[in-house]
This record gives sequence, C-alpha cells and structure tokens, in this order.
Amino acid sequence: MLQRKIILICTILICLSISACEEPSPLYGTWADNFGNTISFFDDGTFSVRINSANGVRNYEGNYSILMNSLTFVCTNETLTVVTEWDIRGNMLYLDWPQDNNTSSHLTLYKISN
Repeated sequence: MLQRKIILICTILICLSISACEEPSPLYGTWADNFGNTISFFDDGTFSVRINSANGVRNYEGNYSILMNSLTFVCTNETLTVVTEWDIRGNMLYLDWPQDNNTSSHLTLYKISN
C-alpha cells in the first residue's frame, strides 16, 4: 500500500515538473530592421507592430496566435487580420506584412531584446 502511494506521488511530481518546464515561444521579445520596422511579441499573447509604408509610419497592436509556421495577427486598433508564414533562422525573423497598395513587404527582422 505504501509503495503504491509513493509511486503515485512520484508520478504526480514528474507530471508537474514536465508541465512547469514549458518552453517559451521563440517569438517573445522585440524584433527590428534597418528601415524602422519593429515587432514586439509579449508573453500574454499580444503584440505591437510599427511598419514604415509609402504612406508613412503605421502602428498596430492586438493579439497574435501561432499554428505551426502560420502566424495570425488580429489588430485591435484597426480592422485588420494578418495571416503570414514565419521562420526564425538564428536571430532573424522572416515574415510578410501587407501594405496599403495590396502588396506585401518581405520583412527580415533581427532580435534586439527579450
């Protein structure tokens, strides 16, 4: 009986330790390029984006979600939802962001802070 309780307690502790060691998203932090574009991802599932476009600087914020290599931005300050593929190689983040003229900017952003 005591042996079963010990095994049960050990199993619970192992399960708790595995769930507590969840790895944070590699997107967390602030990313920027040499053209003034920045994206900040926060651990609460929100983001802040600053994009330079032909019509000036545009700021977006809202919530984001990740499904494999698909990244969805739901902007709360504009009626805009952006779905793009993303990739991280080293400290560089690659993704596309739509512009006002129905084209996309191919962004290569460097991680500048966590």
